[in-house]
Amino acid sequence: MNPATDLVKKRFKYLPQILVFILIIAAGCLWVWRVCDGDWVVQVNGYKVSEKDFEQETARLQATRESQGVSFEGDEGEKQLNELRQTALGQLEDRALVYQAAKQLGLKVEKAKVEEQIVKYQQQAGGADNFKNLLKGQGMTEEEYKAKLEEDMLIQQLVERATGNVMVGDKEMRESYEELKGFLVFPERVKVGHILVKTEEEAQEIIAELKNGADFQELAVKKSQDASVAQNKGIIDNVSKDSSFAEEFKEEAFRLAPGEFSQKPVKTEFGYHVLRCFEKKEAGQASYEEVKDWLQQQLLYQKKQERFSNYIAELRQAGRIMYHPKKHLLPV
Repeated sequence: MNPATDLVKKRFKYLPQILVFILIIAAGCLWVWRVCDGDWVVQVNGYKVSEKDFEQETARLQATRESQGVSFEGDEGEKQLNELRQTALGQLEDRALVYQAAKQLGLKVEKAKVEEQIVKYQQQAGGADNFKNLLKGQGMTEEEYKAKLEEDMLIQQLVERATGNVMVGDKEMRESYEELKGFLVFPERVKVGHILVKTEEEAQEIIAELKNGADFQELAVKKSQDASVAQNKGIIDNVSKDSSFAEEFKEEAFRLAPGEFSQKPVKTEFGYHVLRCFEKKEAGQASYEEVKDWLQQQLLYQKKQERFSNYIAELRQAGRIMYHPKKHLLPV
């Protein structure tokens, strides 16, 4: 045996194992480099939530809170902003989990429905160019917006599928009514007929027709510019003094006695109104019949929220969520 070779073997008897270990470490370092590469902040089952999406969601939540009077100045503001960032992160994680679940269930959104919704938004924005400018101001392209809209529509399908069998029974509503009875007190309110036109002359003509015995609701359907007239035939119930109607509108509504209609047009920023009082209701305890539809909606919403929250919790438990080690966004 070659003495030199023997010496190498004795001195480096673990060389093969060391080389394998080095290769493993090198592969691990490469994996870590590739995983940490990019602008993502969290991975949900392998899907990377981008830093751009995270910043946009945080900005959206911050703008909402600021519109509610919340300040993010000073140390306390910084603390609230950090909490907001955690909220944004959690919402994006939930969105990714739900979207993935919808895809796994084979739910789909027709492209035509997405395009139809885009057209509606363009019309509301005053045209396609205005819509693009609005998106640009939010740092989004139209294609990015379409993708998010498709996600929203797909997620909504899953929400409906997961909560579609949630029901609220009469017993639950009555129990809720008894619990909330002390708070279910109506203010003074009126039931009024309402016809909206563009000019004072048109309003004067309507008043003249009413004086000659014309039917108020028939006139409302025929002449009112209010978009809701097709559904309510000009009748608006439960108008209170603290409702969101124009002050001039509310003043006239409460001035009229039941059966009376406006003798002069009422001008607001929306145009000229002619009102008719159908009923006045005194302040007092709301009956079960008066609020049962509202109670049903509230309880149904609450139960669906609970059902879907539990569903998301199950997705989280089964999912794999990994935070970017360099972004310092681990949940606190």
